[in-house]
Amino acid sequence: MSSGIDGGQLDLSGVRWLPGGARLAAVAQAELPQKDGLAAAFCGLAALRAAGVDVPDQDAVAAAAGTVRGPAVRPPGEPGRADFRLPPRVVRDPVTAGTRASALATAVGALSGGALTAVPATGEWTTGSLFDLLAGLWDLPRVAVIARIDGAELGADDTPERALLDYLDTGVPPLWTSRWRPPGGHFVLLAGIRIGAEGTLVSVVDTYPSLGDNGIHDQPVEWLTAALAGLGVLLVVDADRAAVAREAVRVANLTPSFWD
Repeated sequence: MSSGIDGGQLDLSGVRWLPGGARLAAVAQAELPQKDGLAAAFCGLAALRAAGVDVPDQDAVAAAAGTVRGPAVRPPGEPGRADFRLPPRVVRDPVTAGTRASALATAVGALSGGALTAVPATGEWTTGSLFDLLAGLWDLPRVAVIARIDGAELGADDTPERALLDYLDTGVPPLWTSRWRPPGGHFVLLAGIRIGAEGTLVSVVDTYPSLGDNGIHDQPVEWLTAALAGLGVLLVVDADRAAVAREAVRVANLTPSFWD
């Protein structure tokens, strides 16, 4: 993974992908970037396609989830993407824009013909609960983790590899913080982890190619925990494995309910 700070390469060989995580990341990268205002739909589309569900585009997911677009807020240098086949409703107030997690879950089930289900997880996020939740997902044959986060709490997406390796060894998070701070939350995918002697990194698959290396950046578990405060994740799994996903949520001391 390239670093915009030091020009180095991030070694993904140490990533332990969640079940189906490598395919999920590849599918998401092939779709980059998200269309303006469709971060949730982008993540939902990647989850569906990674599971083999044929969905035409982000527009179909946005329409099924009732997405409402607000003013476009993009990372610096991103030109935006507005090639809408099904233009969503637009509002001026960003507070009333976006996609409800519960509606995105409904869309995943509907577009997959009931083959997939999205199990929510929310509650009091700690580094332990997040780690336990991700660890419990290895009991599944495949899973797509869609997270709604506060992007302002993340570390810089171009943190040098040397700093990330030092963090894995020492548990001391790097100093660089995210320079893009989208208001009102942002949807991303979580695809894998790297475990060190003292620190744990989570591989975030983002919705813009300029964030990390073609959309992938590693985040200290502490930063991601802070970014999840008051929000949550959707675990997109085969419908017949929903009970396994709910058990992973329970073991992590979280709640299988929607935060919206």
